[in-house]
Amino acid sequence: MDKNIFENLDNQTYRNYNELYDMILQCYRNISILNVYKELQTEKTETYNMYSNISNHIIRLVQKDLALTIWKMYFDTNTKANTIPKFRNTINKRLREFDNGHKKIYKSKFNADTKKKLECMRMKFLAHTDMTRSNNRIEISDLMEILDTMCNEFNNICSVIEDERVNGITDVNIGFQNMIYQAELLTLYSKEQVN
Repeated sequence: MDKNIFENLDNQTYRNYNELYDMILQCYRNISILNVYKELQTEKTETYNMYSNISNHIIRLVQKDLALTIWKMYFDTNTKANTIPKFRNTINKRLREFDNGHKKIYKSKFNADTKKKLECMRMKFLAHTDMTRSNNRIEISDLMEILDTMCNEFNNICSVIEDERVNGITDVNIGFQNMIYQAELLTLYSKEQVN
């Protein structure tokens, strides 16, 4: 019989969980915002063009935040970084210690080309401004694929933790957040200009 190994996470592990949970939702918020701007660019061109300078700037910031946050959550190898792999390893270690190794959570697999592009962008563009950088391009759909894979792994980790404070991220969480952000941003851009 499996032992209950996670009645309560220690404070540091719980803090790490919370931070990862928030960062994953932050990435989904970024996706929601980018989707609204895509809609504005294609379906409400006149409205978008009235505020194109600030809109283009916001889009660039959101894209950078999305890419860098994904990198920080999964691919950062700094020993002090809070990442999904480190969270997974902590939980797997606890599983082994309590003879529940059969519940081991496995590492996710990512498209190697997309991962390479993301790491290159982080090194040459997001964290540093490399004057000799090439014009690497990564599609938002590729980042979304990585994010979904990361979220699934995070949820798999959460599923073996029997701490009532720990929950995975559901489609309902993401959908509700998406609805709010899209509604607010579209409302913001639908306001008539005040003379």
